[in-house]
Amino acid sequence: MDRKTDRQYSLLIVSAAEQFNTLVKRVLPRAQFDVIDIAKSISHAQRQLLARGYDIVVINTPLPDDMGVEFSIDVATRTSAGILLVTPGEIADDVAEHVIDYGIIAVSKPINGRTISQCIRHLVADRNKILELENRLSTTEDKLREQRIINKAKWFLIANENMTEEEAHSYIVKESMNRCISKKILAEEIIDKWGD
Repeated sequence: MDRKTDRQYSLLIVSAAEQFNTLVKRVLPRAQFDVIDIAKSISHAQRQLLARGYDIVVINTPLPDDMGVEFSIDVATRTSAGILLVTPGEIADDVAEHVIDYGIIAVSKPINGRTISQCIRHLVADRNKILELENRLSTTEDKLREQRIINKAKWFLIANENMTEEEAHSYIVKESMNRCISKKILAEEIIDKWGD
């Protein structure tokens, strides 16, 4: 099954190393990323993250103002962005163990373009799953809100028209079909008529 979409993503590279920044930009599929920003320090990255949300954040440590590990955890806990953390080889295992439970992918230097590309593709796939789940959750919440409105209208019909719950339900279904409006709109009209 082909999971590719036409969706475009935003990416923030947090790195003071120009060679690394160039490598990341070179391996990214341009058609898939409409925004690629670079921050050369954590303080600059924090300002960037306040200004806009990013789908993917790639952090190349160390940075001029801090190592970047705690920053990556902060980004992971405050946003839904996928995070790739690139660390010096001598501390990579410890860093990976420290950040793994936050969903951060940690890899060691030296790193090549293929590894960066694969990690970013994993993060994009994860991002798609998150967006799909957020969509489903939003749809479910909308349906629950609609059902609450309909239930409230039923109670008004029961109280003011002496209907049973079953009669109130049937009335809302039939009347909304007869008038070619949604049950929610009809329920809102009922609530407005006898409402609070």
